[in-house]
Amino acid sequence: MLGPGGADRAGRDAVDPHAGRPELGGPGAGEQLHRRLRRAVGRPDRRGRGRRGECTLGSLAGELGATDEQSREDLSNGFLRWQSLLQSSLLAMRDRGELRADADLDELSLALLTALQGGTLLSQTWRDTRPLRAALNAALAYVWSFAPSR
Repeated sequence: MLGPGGADRAGRDAVDPHAGRPELGGPGAGEQLHRRLRRAVGRPDRRGRGRRGECTLGSLAGELGATDEQSREDLSNGFLRWQSLLQSSLLAMRDRGELRADADLDELSLALLTALQGGTLLSQTWRDTRPLRAALNAALAYVWSFAPSR
């Protein structure tokens, strides 16, 4: 857990979207983004049991965001880094013509992040991945609404 004065190692790992993960944004960025978000829905834990949309960063924000200013800032920066990672993937998609030029990448990345976090909160509370799956499906449909007409 986090202690006063900021995140410890586990907390820092939770706020770093790049820790142990390849960059999104190369060829096939749209498919990479889709697979990564889908895995968030039901990724098994170390014992092979399905998780219920758990997110360490969101859990830490709920526990510490209002109690410790340094932790809140660390967590806020973590969410901004996740949004930046999503935005980089969307930019690569737009650069390859998978998204139209008028797609607002800031809004789309925020919609994806918000769907992930809001869906995670309900999934954790209900112990059911349906809210996370529904939120991500809606956010991805919004992203794909900016695909060029074929």
